Amino acid sequence: MITRLYQSLIVTTAIVFMSLASAQETQKELDGEGWFDRMSQALTTLNFEASLVHVHGHQIEPYQWFQSADSPQSQELLIRMNGPDFRILRQGNRVAHFHTSASNYSLIADSVSVILPEAFTKPFANLKDTYQVSIGGGARVLGRNAQHLRVISRDNQRYSYSLWVDRASGMLLKMIMHDQRGDIVEQMQLTSLSIRQDSPGVLKEITNLEMPPLLSDIRVLNKPGFAVKPSWQPQGFELVNKQSHHLVSESTLVDHYLYSDGLTEYSVYIARLTEDMETDVALSSSQTLFTMRYNDYLITVVGQVPLSIAQRVAQEVK
Repeated sequence: MITRLYQSLIVTTAIVFMSLASAQETQKELDGEGWFDRMSQALTTLNFEASLVHVHGHQIEPYQWFQSADSPQSQELLIRMNGPDFRILRQGNRVAHFHTSASNYSLIADSVSVILPEAFTKPFANLKDTYQVSIGGGARVLGRNAQHLRVISRDNQRYSYSLWVDRASGMLLKMIMHDQRGDIVEQMQLTSLSIRQDSPGVLKEITNLEMPPLLSDIRVLNKPGFAVKPSWQPQGFELVNKQSHHLVSESTLVDHYLYSDGLTEYSVYIARLTEDMETDVALSSSQTLFTMRYNDYLITVVGQVPLSIAQRVAQEVK
């Protein structure tokens, strides 16, 4: 009798622990970080065909978007539907840019990041030091039940994001980027989505396409050409590239510094000031632009940061 009671207690205890573990796992899946990670997994593992509209500033651009996660390597294709033909093809970790009006080239990257930040395809753990994510209410997007996520800066020195994720597949359906006041500066909305069991036909046809020449890795630190340089960056941003080069259209020497916090980036350009250079420009949208004169130099800051931050970055070039 005692033995049976002891066995019953052991079984009951095991069931309780299993139930608690299951509840914790369910809770983890339903919190903001869990939903973000589910979205990032969908963006890298699903086979799909989609169309979307990308709105930034006064520009509204439609795209077609295809992805194959099948072996031997994943593929992704983004095609702009208006204006000159522009396509981006990713095969594995090599991303090719095809232009009808410019030279084609390839880069090493893990995703096509023209519209969505590359960080959306990575675990949220990479962003936890500078961002927090929370879940909002449900919504209906593209005829699908969606979960609303909010990705917010911890220090209010960068933009925030509203994301709507398909509850069934985890696929990102809609994205809105907000400035510090909550105004919309950029948005993306899928207008059609077909999740497939196999690769989209268009990707099967270009599997053996010859990729254009590979550019050198832009994240190699090279010695800059001028004595002045940025001396301040917002918390969480790190220098990932510094190099000196000449502008393509002219012989002007420019030092370029690229900073990233894992989700957004901004660049600092330093050039010798000439008479034809325009100074004191300040434009704020999804890509902020700020220029100012510092002694005999023109300082330009461009990127997805608030105008006040771009001004501070430029003023701290010494």
